[in-house]
Amino acid sequence: MTTANAPANNRRATLIKLIHVAKRELGQKHGLDEPTYRSILLSIGKSASLTTMGVPGMVDVLEHLKTKGFQVRPKTGDRTQTINRDTSKVRALWLFLHALGVVNDPSERALAAYVKRIAKVDDLRWVRSSVTDTLIETLKKWAMRFLPAAVAALRQELMEARRAAPLSERQIELAQRAELYLIEGEGFDKHWWAWECFMDALGRPIHPNLAVLKAKEAAC
Repeated sequence: MTTANAPANNRRATLIKLIHVAKRELGQKHGLDEPTYRSILLSIGKSASLTTMGVPGMVDVLEHLKTKGFQVRPKTGDRTQTINRDTSKVRALWLFLHALGVVNDPSERALAAYVKRIAKVDDLRWVRSSVTDTLIETLKKWAMRFLPAAVAALRQELMEARRAAPLSERQIELAQRAELYLIEGEGFDKHWWAWECFMDALGRPIHPNLAVLKAKEAAC
């Protein structure tokens, strides 16, 4: 095994183990039988067997089994938040609040404390999808107490830059798009898109961990 292949193979082995545990637990608690399990593998993972299934398919199968009641339990002493498709927005919003200067500590430990206070669980892996939605909306409302001012500050900075030198066509386009978003609505998403456009116009990089907040139909 090469060093490059080791992480992928380790992830594959971990997913297989978790799916087998989920199959056993759901069978004991919820009556998941072999034909139903095989049907899930085929319909969700696009393969009749884990042996021939790719890692993305395994991730989809595991997420599906979670919706049926399976919970991934952390190893003893593991305090790292496991981020998946349902919870990545929670961490991204937490980091965004840090970027806005609202959250002082962007660490996983601080996020875990916040999750425990709001959701009453110790780890994002244990949060049900409905509670995850509540966490996301709570963080968005928190951000909206500061985001409009942050957008206004970026707009002002771009206007000051225009006084020093003409803006490029790209900068003008981004500024106009940002203003359009602000006219279209007052919620978090519109302000986020405007913030994104102004940041791009000013040449400011956005942390990769915030990419999950980007809307496919509203890229600047």
